[in-house]
Amino acid sequence: MPVYRSSAAERAASVAMAARTDVGLSRDHNEDAFLISDLARGLAHGPAAAAQSLAEPPLALSLGVYDGSGGASSPDAASRLAARTVHAALTRAAPRSSDALERSLLDAIAAAGRAVLDNARRSPEHRSSGTTATVAALCDERLLIAQVGDSRAYLLRGGALTQISRDQTLLQSLLESGKLQPEEAATFEHRGVMLQALGLRERLRIALSAVELRREDTLLLCTDGLSDLIHDQHIAATLDAHPDPAAASSALIEAALAAGGHDNVTVVVARFDGPWLAPPAGDSAPQVVEIAKFSEASIRRS
Repeated sequence: MPVYRSSAAERAASVAMAARTDVGLSRDHNEDAFLISDLARGLAHGPAAAAQSLAEPPLALSLGVYDGSGGASSPDAASRLAARTVHAALTRAAPRSSDALERSLLDAIAAAGRAVLDNARRSPEHRSSGTTATVAALCDERLLIAQVGDSRAYLLRGGALTQISRDQTLLQSLLESGKLQPEEAATFEHRGVMLQALGLRERLRIALSAVELRREDTLLLCTDGLSDLIHDQHIAATLDAHPDPAAASSALIEAALAAGGHDNVTVVVARFDGPWLAPPAGDSAPQVVEIAKFSEASIRRS
């Protein structure tokens, strides 16, 4: 599996990244997609790219996972289209600051939603197809997470795992409202019902949050083919035991397959290091700041 590395020599910045996707043991095709983008150079690395990349400072990166839905209506086309659209939009915008990246990331996700919806309208074989999108983007030490759907983002710091995204599902909504208790979640019959996906409706709400990175932080993006089967404690132990992102991504995929592999599974792992980042403060967990939720319609008018 290829490993992608970005380095900024004069700042001693180090970002090591790896990704892997697997069809699983029960599906006949893979509806997932991932894309790693070096925005400074306009380079993209997906499952078909087996190359390494070196980026000069400033660091400008995006990493995304996409989980297609829609059954017979080519959901894999939706996930791949969304990944390409996000990459193209961010590359065109060429953001060079965290503030500029916020706006560019929201615009890119909205553009992907419109592209998937338009494709479904034009092509009967893509009717009703959609996809999740969980995209992490970085300028300097501030990591932004944009999300639609239930693919997840986690951050490992000091051996402790924190989910830094929030599932946009009926299950999560009921848990947060207190209408469903945590002990009921595992047997909830509608746990797979998503409240949002790219391409399923014109109005879209994009969750955007931020976290300040610290030295030796590890980011994991994954589809529910991993998070539905592997407990967070197991994920944390696997990431902690495999500091190399390529080894970690392989170990996580193998764990999902060993647990049944009933869905496609995709993981992107990135490890951040170097004196450009502050060291972690004791055992403190990352503080996730919810910036806002935006509708596609408001983005289109701006």
